[in-house]
Amino acid sequence: MTLLQFLDFAGTAAFATSGALLAARNRLDIIGFIFIANITGIGGGTLRDLLLDAPVFWLAEWHYVTTCTVAAVITYFASRSINRGSKALLWADAVGMALFSVLGAQKATALGMSVPVAAIMGMFSACVGGIIRDVILNEVPIVFQREVYITASLVGALGYAVSATLLGLPPLFCILAGCATAFVIRALAIAFKLSIPAHKGIE
Repeated sequence: MTLLQFLDFAGTAAFATSGALLAARNRLDIIGFIFIANITGIGGGTLRDLLLDAPVFWLAEWHYVTTCTVAAVITYFASRSINRGSKALLWADAVGMALFSVLGAQKATALGMSVPVAAIMGMFSACVGGIIRDVILNEVPIVFQREVYITASLVGALGYAVSATLLGLPPLFCILAGCATAFVIRALAIAFKLSIPAHKGIE
């Protein structure tokens, strides 16, 4: 297994877990857990591949669906030991966001896309699955709250794309640096409750 494959499965598992944790908060049954985990884990990557006119990754690699399903089942039985007020959902989501931001950008650059397009594809990979998850469960999506989320995703994806394509730095360094940047920004926002000022509205 290559590093990219490992990170891809790790990101999928992290996002699937975040979906399953939200399913636990909403007291869904085991099928609901599996459904939400899969939607969260593969939703963003599916949109990315469709927009890039590339084969949808999980159709050829059934291991992604298996990873999401296993994460859902484990969370189903383990979630009772997690306090409802725990930030486990936020941290699992942060890990998935950081990994998918860079992996989405990496796939776009591998297909010859420009830096701006790669950054946007990274953001879509990281954010869309969570948006679908939250909308299905009637939650306000994290990305639409005053959370430093999309910003963290874009910075991580853009950092990877610039360092890999324009600066020509070693691929491993670019991947790890991009993931770390996105995660640290999001982690600081969670730990210190940082947010972006909202618009004051129109009278």
